[in-house]
Order: sequence, then C-alpha cells, then structure tokens
Amino acid sequence: MCTIAPDERKGWGRAKMVDFPVAKNPGKGRAIGPLAWLLARVNTLGYGLRAAILDAVTQRRNFILFPFAMIVGLIVYRVLPGEPAFSSLALLIGFTFVAAWLGRDHAAIRETGLLAAMLAIGMALLPVHAALFGTPMLETPRYGTYTARIEAVTYDDGDQQRWVLSNITGTPDWTVPDIRFARVTVPSALAVSPGDTLTARIRFYPVPPPAVPGGYDSQFVSHFDGIGAYGTAFGDIEIVTSGDGGLARIVKEVRAAITARIVSQLGERVGGIAAALVTGDQSRITEEDRNLMASAGIAHVIAISGLHLTLVAGTMFACVRFFLSLGHGVTQRFSIKKVAAGFGIATALAYMVIPGMVIPAVRSTIMLALIFAAIIAGRQALTMRNVAIAGLAIIIFEPTSVFRASFQLSFAAVIALIAAYELARRNRENRERPRRGRALALMLDIATTSVIAGLATLVFSAYHFQQTAPFGVLGNLMVMPIVSFVMMPAALLGTLLLPLGLEALPYAALGWSIEAMLWCAGFVRNLSGGFDPSPILSPLALGVALLALAWLAYFRNRMRIIGPMVAIPLIAFFCLERAPDIFVADQSQALAVRSGDRVALIAGRNNTFATTIWSERYMTVIESTHDGAGCDSLGCVLSTEEGYTLALVKSRDAFDEDCRIADIVITRLTAPPQCAQAATLVIDAPDLARHGAHMIDWNGPGLPPTIRTAIDGPARPWRIQPQ
Repeated sequence: MCTIAPDERKGWGRAKMVDFPVAKNPGKGRAIGPLAWLLARVNTLGYGLRAAILDAVTQRRNFILFPFAMIVGLIVYRVLPGEPAFSSLALLIGFTFVAAWLGRDHAAIRETGLLAAMLAIGMALLPVHAALFGTPMLETPRYGTYTARIEAVTYDDGDQQRWVLSNITGTPDWTVPDIRFARVTVPSALAVSPGDTLTARIRFYPVPPPAVPGGYDSQFVSHFDGIGAYGTAFGDIEIVTSGDGGLARIVKEVRAAITARIVSQLGERVGGIAAALVTGDQSRITEEDRNLMASAGIAHVIAISGLHLTLVAGTMFACVRFFLSLGHGVTQRFSIKKVAAGFGIATALAYMVIPGMVIPAVRSTIMLALIFAAIIAGRQALTMRNVAIAGLAIIIFEPTSVFRASFQLSFAAVIALIAAYELARRNRENRERPRRGRALALMLDIATTSVIAGLATLVFSAYHFQQTAPFGVLGNLMVMPIVSFVMMPAALLGTLLLPLGLEALPYAALGWSIEAMLWCAGFVRNLSGGFDPSPILSPLALGVALLALAWLAYFRNRMRIIGPMVAIPLIAFFCLERAPDIFVADQSQALAVRSGDRVALIAGRNNTFATTIWSERYMTVIESTHDGAGCDSLGCVLSTEEGYTLALVKSRDAFDEDCRIADIVITRLTAPPQCAQAATLVIDAPDLARHGAHMIDWNGPGLPPTIRTAIDGPARPWRIQPQ
C-alpha cells in the first residue's frame, strides 16, 4: 500500500516523499524465467506509478498541469481543418466547468473537469486574441505613395531598418491595404523613432506562408500580432511629423549611447558582442562569429533571454543583500533578503526595457518577478507552481508564443532545472558540505545545470534550428562559468558605473571574458571536425517532448525520470523524417529533385527564400542545375535513379504526352482530369494555391508517394485564400 508520512506539512511547506513497496522476487533462491522477471518489474513500476500519482495529488500538483492543458488546447485549435464557432467554444468551456463543479466532491471528476476546462480555454484563446489584436491579411500586392505612423523600430544594423507601420493612408484609395500594421524593410539608415509620421513609396505584399511542412508560419504569427502585410520602401522617405516617442524614444537613445560607449572601448568585434549582451543590439556581430558560437552550441549566450536576466537580477540580489548585511542596524530593522528581492525585480524590469522589451525578455521577467515576489512573501521561490503561474500568464496574454522556439526552449530548460533541483534538494539538506569544498561544488552545480538545460532543449533545438551542436555540452561547460562569474556581473557593474565615467575596468573584464568565450568556441568547433549528427524531426517530436515535460513537472520523486526516458525511443523510432525526394515551392518556380546523392533544381533559381529554407531544414546542398533533366519550351522531363519519371509541364500542349510517360506530373497550370487517370500523382495550380509547398517521397513502383504539405488547413483566418 502507498503511505504518506504522518508529519507531512500542508501548503507551501516541505513534505516528505511518498514511499512505496518494491515487489520482491517471490521465488528467492530459485531461478525464474524472463516472463516472470518482466512481470515482477512491471508490477514494481505499477506500484511506483500509483504512489507517485497519489503523492502528486496530495501535494495539489494538478495545478502544474493547467498550462500544459492550455497548450494542448492551442495545438488542437491550430490543427483544426476549419474555424470553430465561438459559441461552440463557449459552450464547451461552460460544460467543463459545470462538470467540475458537479463533481467537486469526487477528486477524479473535479480534477479531470478542471483540466478539460483549461484545454477548452486554450482552444478559445487564439480566437479571442485575434478579435482583440488580429488583422485581415493582404491578399494581393499594392504599390503607391503612403503616409503612415512608425509604431516600432524592430531592427537597425546601420544599413537597413525594419519598421512596424500603422495608420496607413494613400491615394488612390484602392491601393491602401485594409490592415492594422505592416512590417516594412527600409534599405537605408534614418534617424527615426516610434511616433514619427512619414511619407514614402512602399510596395506591400502578402505575408508568405511556410516554405516547408511544420516550418515557421509567418502568416499564423503575423495575423495574431496584427501584421497584415510585409513591405519594402523605395526612394526618398520624408518625415512629416516627429512624435514625442515617449519611453520608446528615450530607451532607443539610451541604448544607442550605451552601444557607442561599449564599442569605442572594446572595438568592433568584441564590443559588438558586448553590446548584444547589454542592449540587445546584434547588428555588429559578424556572421563568422555567429556561426562560430552556433557550432559550439553557445549561440544562446548572445541573445538576451532568461539566462541573462537571471544572472543580472541574481547578481544585483546577491550584491544588495551582501552590502546590507554589513550594517548591523539595517539587519535589525529590515529583512535584507526581501529588500534585495525588490532590487532584483527592479533590475529585471530595467534590463527588459533596454533591449526593447523583446518577447523572450518579457517572459523571463515575468518568471523572475514571481520568484522574487515569492521571496518577499516568505515562500519558496524555485517551485513548479511558480513556473505554472508564469506559464499561464504568458499563454493568456501571448498565446502565439507557445509555437515559438524561444518559449519552448526557455520553459523546457526551467522545468528540467527545477525538477533536478527538487530531486537533489533532500540530499543537499541532509549533507553538510565542508567549507573548502563549496567552491568546487558550485562549479559542479553550474556544469550540471548546463548539461540538464542542454538535454532538456535538445529536441526543440534540433527541430527548429537543425543544430544539436555535437559538442555543445562541452562548449557550455567551458563557457558558462565565464558567463556566470565574469561576463554578466562585469556587464552589469560597467553599465551601472557608466553615468559616472567609471566603466573602464568592468568593461575591460567584460571584453576579456568575451575573448575567452570566443577562444572556447573555436576550440570546440575544431574538436567537432565538422561532425553533425543532427536529425530531421517531425512536428510529432514536439508533442512527445511536451508530454515528457508535463510528466517531468508533475511528479516529485524519481518516477518523473520515466517520462523523458520513454520519450527518447519514441522520438527516435517514430518522429524522424527523411529529406524528401521532390521539393515543390508554392509561389516561386523552384522545383528540386533528389537523384542518387544529389539534389538539384530543374526549375527556378537557387538561393531564394524557398531554396534557402529547404537547404537549412533538410541539411541538403541544393545544386543550381540538374544535368539529367531534359527541358524545352514545353517543360522538363527527368528519369531518376530511384526508378520514376518526373514531368514539369509548362504548356497545355505537353499534358497529353507527359501525363502518359511520367509517374509524377507537376505544373503551375490546371491539369486536365484525364492526366490524373494516367499518372500516379499530379500536383497542379489549385493544389499549390490551396496547400502551398509540397514535399514528396517516392516509395517505389506500385506504392503511392508520401506527400507532406506546408498548409494543412487552408480555411483559416490567417490564410490568404487563393484568388
């Protein structure tokens, strides 16, 4: 039977773990067969799982599953073939809450009803968000002279800028897109700030769909962010009126001043990386240094995220607490720990504002604010409950962030670290560590943290970036002590002393730490020798990883390790993709075919948006021309080494012959009905308009090809409908 210690305390206090009996070998001293051994182990696992569930329920950890249930609801909404009626979603939410209330006296019914309610709320979040902040999507390109207001400057590298424009007006009226905001690229450097009004010649064009199945969906994200079109400005740009800009202008000027001071002291290369750490300005980082750090698995160091906010706010917390402890009177009158926590919150808020309130920084600030608020309230700071609260807040106010890599990476790392902390907490409390061994133990903790965070984010990094950095763990082990103990404390101290003109020494330490980081990155890259085992993962891998994280967060004892352990073989056997045999773009004329070990274009240009995404996603070098393709004015025909014939039809006059000789027919025209009766597979203009890019796997003669499309649900509000 499962037992719980009688002295277990309720609420936020510490509780003893649940003990459960281990099934013993009933035939001790006698040989047993493999089946009996397996059944005994399954029985033991069953006891352990039941005990772990009872422990989690007793500790009221079901709340931890609420954000996961919302995430599932968001996923269900997104993959629906059509838009659900809002009234149906409202009825579903009401029904689940009523079921939970009616079953309030039965824990199983109540908790199941609440989880179902969270899932239903997750399904309704995006429609509500779209009604409040969404926008119609531009369907056809527009060109003209427009007057608009600059809402934000999202990128500025000195040569090119990206603006978010609103209040777009122009003449004639038919050229004015009916959208809330537009993201416009400006191929020049102008001194502008949010609030300015300008007049310029702009070409607006529709937001592109995903280029590969399961890839980044610009239409989806842009629709819910209110971005209804992309655009490019041409010629001279006239600033009609200058807005006050408010806080945004002040922050921009402060950021520019700090960046200029850092670069002047540390030089372009080191100073550019230092500026990225302090102000979030990555425009001065060279592509060579980016690739260097990516190959070593430390690219996350230069992107302001939870790591930087934690180190900066934690450093401020520790320093304030230390200096306040020196005054005896202060310790008698105030709780210096709570005062230091208040300074930690203020530091996190300031560090969030300086880079421009980027989404990862906002999420991390919410998390840190909850941690420090728990300290002020006298509660335990590092708990899964706080992670759940932060997750709920972010999901409710920014539901599209669930589908972004930064959200997935940050929360996976935090959940894994807190799980490891909870497992090791009892051992730390029961073991008195000698003073001389504390520094070594701290270094070991940092190394362990890097390993745990790296493993927790491995699936998400492999899926989104196709980069697993084979020696990334080693790179983080070498770099993270430098980042934690030198780089970020020096960046914080130097920035605080900047108004006094005393930043030279801390910034010099910052520069040294960056040079050391780059040396470590070079060492790790040379060690890897170009080895790259990165797998190609399907979207299903993200679902499996999500379930593993939920399992890891929910349970408290060693049973929590089973979820990630089971997830690894599931992903390895069921969630891997192979590079397709045929790549078909949706709008461009790009068509690439694999023949043997080569992938080459038989139509279209290389190094376009589509071909670049293909090459990065499937880690495939795409050659510009295919020598085996026979092309003329009517189209192209290619017989591959895999035993099939592909025809690209450019003229209606070629349909009759090509449909008879080819196994696969691809055309930008509308194919006649008899073509589909002759060929194994036909993809024509309506298919490309409705489903976007196609990835095709040839499975052999007599077997239907496997088709993966970039757009599975065309009848959704963020999709541009075919004309």
